[in-house]
Amino acid sequence: MKLKAHFSIAASAAVLAACATTPTRPTQPAHPVVSFALQPARFSDLPDWGSVDLSPALSALKRSCAGRAAASLDRSVSDSGRYGGTVGDWTPACAAAQTVQPGGERAFFEANFIPYSVQGAGEARLTAYFEPVVQARRQPDAYYSEPLLRRPGDMVTVDVAAFADAYDDATLRGAPRRLTGQLQGNRVEPYPARQNITPAPGQAFAYAQPVDVYNLQVQGSGRLAFPDGTQERANFSAQNGYRWHSALGALRDSGQLQGGATWPNFKAWSDAQGPAATRAALNADPSYVFFDEAPIDDPAAGPRGAAGVSLTPFGSLAVDPAYHPYGALIFVDGAYNNAPFRHLLVAQDTGGAIRRGPLRGDVFMGLGDSAGQAAQAINAPARWWTLLPRGVPVS
Repeated sequence: MKLKAHFSIAASAAVLAACATTPTRPTQPAHPVVSFALQPARFSDLPDWGSVDLSPALSALKRSCAGRAAASLDRSVSDSGRYGGTVGDWTPACAAAQTVQPGGERAFFEANFIPYSVQGAGEARLTAYFEPVVQARRQPDAYYSEPLLRRPGDMVTVDVAAFADAYDDATLRGAPRRLTGQLQGNRVEPYPARQNITPAPGQAFAYAQPVDVYNLQVQGSGRLAFPDGTQERANFSAQNGYRWHSALGALRDSGQLQGGATWPNFKAWSDAQGPAATRAALNADPSYVFFDEAPIDDPAAGPRGAAGVSLTPFGSLAVDPAYHPYGALIFVDGAYNNAPFRHLLVAQDTGGAIRRGPLRGDVFMGLGDSAGQAAQAINAPARWWTLLPRGVPVS
């Protein structure tokens, strides 16, 4: 799971700093608004629609429906307002989803939804991520030396675009939804980049190897395994507001990482070079993720995504929420190991590397090393469709 340091509207942000101090999802980076449109389609337009496994998508949809169960029926499902209708528009489909029997998934989706082709500019690419399991310690030592930090108390977020009408300012209307910073007196300043972040006393709740902590930050969450056999989750809590840049890619481009920018190669390089060199290499990525520790109540459930529901392997997708609402059904036609990758997924997460337009997505692959290996094999252009409940207007 993967943001720009400078407040282009810093004066306004400073006035508004106290308006939002508890971020609940990753900060949206500043990026240009790109073209976006939905065009009517048919299920026969979706490649391999008749043969793809739709059970993970149905499971993920049920989780999204449960997450909206207490919401007002007239509430929009989309913060961006681009499409999706209201909670009430989804209620009949959500009710019908509860009674679908195995093998009936395709008939359910065809009876309750209409497909639309997603058209837009920007990067059209599908990648994947997973939930790593990381060896950790409660106290640091020479090997487990990198802290996992809780969200800092001096971090603030500002929903700048929400003030567009009050200020009657076109610049604010084009601003990112959220900016992250640090309160300095009565001003908001950019939060420090990775290399300038100093842990406060008591901020760390666990320690791991630097490579593993960075992996957790890139994936957005993970499981911590302790020597006594217990495990707990490190869940995404906050991010410092900078756009993600791959430290592995920087090492590869500098010629220091042989064989490609993969986690095994980076781990081997780190073991050879040591923690100090690893931390210096990680500073090529100014983005920094803070975590919350949490018990694992259900070992079979995935981590919590930005939409607030547990992620489903091969059923959940990280998207740019400036274009797609959480809970949206997205059919993707991409590639995996040079073979077609065609799946119906539910938008339930986001990330700094994903907030780059309507055709950029990240598929959640599941838990552990095998899921991580599978995730690294997905990185290719993709076509997108979205399925909307029948009767939902599309502008």
